[in-house]
Amino acid sequence: MLGVGLAVIWHFDPARHGFYPRCTFHELTGWQCPGCGGLRSVHALLHGRWAESWHYNPIPLLTLPLMAGAALVAWWRRKGGSEFRWDITPALVWTALLALVAFGVLRNLR
Repeated sequence: MLGVGLAVIWHFDPARHGFYPRCTFHELTGWQCPGCGGLRSVHALLHGRWAESWHYNPIPLLTLPLMAGAALVAWWRRKGGSEFRWDITPALVWTALLALVAFGVLRNLR
């Protein structure tokens, strides 16, 4: 399913096609939420335009090494025959949530 979503984003530029969802938070407040520009960022990233991706939203670019590392660990453990489980702790969830809120506030100060 992820592959299908990435294929759609790769083929159809979110800046040019109106079928992508609009951000309700931005529509109501005029401010950018932490996810605003994420689809355009992923589209640029899939086409190798790193600076443009960063400009739209740095989160997909910053999480790319984390996702690649997690995929590699999952593959390695499955290859070895052991079950792979995600250990998501409350501290990790709160840290990620606070980082997203801080990013959302900081990106609207400029």
